[in-house]
Amino acid sequence: KRKDRKWQMVLFDIPENKRGDRDYFRRGLRYLGYKRFQKSIWVCEYDVLKETEELIKRHKLNLFVELLLVEKIGLG
Repeated sequence: KRKDRKWQMVLFDIPENKRGDRDYFRRGLRYLGYKRFQKSIWVCEYDVLKETEELIKRHKLNLFVELLLVEKIGLG
């Protein structure tokens, strides 16, 4: 888990013509420890920024994906 207690957040909108890459991307996110927050918003409490960036680059999805680092999730 991240020592700073922040969460890595991935937002994506990958077009239908890249469905195979989108499916592979979701599987990769699960493998890295991400959990689905909403349909195209995933969060992870682990320090996996480098691995996530590699996953994005491998499938040339940088135009469709945003990475955020958030301090907390939810209202609490």
